[in-house]
Amino acid sequence: MWLLKYSFLLLFVQAFANTNSFTSPSCFSMGGAGSLSLSANAQIKNPAVFNHSRSLTTSIVKYPALINSQSVNINLPNKNTAFSYSLKYLSYGVFNGYDELGEDNGTYRSYETWIDGYISKKINYLPILIGTSISLKSLNFHTHNIKALSTSFGLIRYFNNKNNAVGFSINQIGLKISNRKFSTYAPSFTLSGSKKLKYLPAISFVDFLHERNKIDIFMGICFVYGENIKFLAGSSTRKFSQNTSQGLFKTILGASGFGFSYSKNQILVQYGFYYYGVGIKVDGISVGIKF
Repeated sequence: MWLLKYSFLLLFVQAFANTNSFTSPSCFSMGGAGSLSLSANAQIKNPAVFNHSRSLTTSIVKYPALINSQSVNINLPNKNTAFSYSLKYLSYGVFNGYDELGEDNGTYRSYETWIDGYISKKINYLPILIGTSISLKSLNFHTHNIKALSTSFGLIRYFNNKNNAVGFSINQIGLKISNRKFSTYAPSFTLSGSKKLKYLPAISFVDFLHERNKIDIFMGICFVYGENIKFLAGSSTRKFSQNTSQGLFKTILGASGFGFSYSKNQILVQYGFYYYGVGIKVDGISVGIKF
């Protein structure tokens, strides 16, 4: 059992660590789309997104094999500038350690911790937002330790309706230290758009992500029901790369997310889930309080 979990962890770290890890249901309720949406504790958001609400938000996401993430975010806006700070903890669980002879030498815990800071600013007299973020990350996996310092930049241009916007961001320009060895990693680029639909109470989102010489397209939609309820859904072209011939149903649901949010007075609750192409399900809940 421990070997199965260890193998799954290695696959998870290689595939989803850092920018690809889900830390909030707002990350995956639209299948990875929505970098221009208001989303606390999300890794995918454009740093220029301006959140007008002074709020405190906490999120929990559960993966298979007892992997889970916990995060908390505080957003502090003023007239033209918003400051946002996040602390994220991603736990891979407790493992039994073995030496070269296969003998048990105790247990160890593997985890990541992230500290993020965001600044978003409105440009006076122009329908433009600019923003930047800085992130410090530490991954501990038995004797292997990785630390990374990175920054991202974003710009958003909105139109008559602020739900109609285009944005661009350069993500994760940084330096990585792995067991005292320095290296850099290539940033990714995101071109985004959002539009309020004319004949439906909904906002559509699309994101083009260029990462590792590959382009993925994410598409999502947010239906607004009354003033308090929203339904979200979305998918991406990762549906095809994740598909491993698991059957028609899993192929349809692969790389797709669904969710809903409910706001009442000063409290916002959001729940969502996401399916990988192999049938693995991830789900999470987020609770925010305005103050």
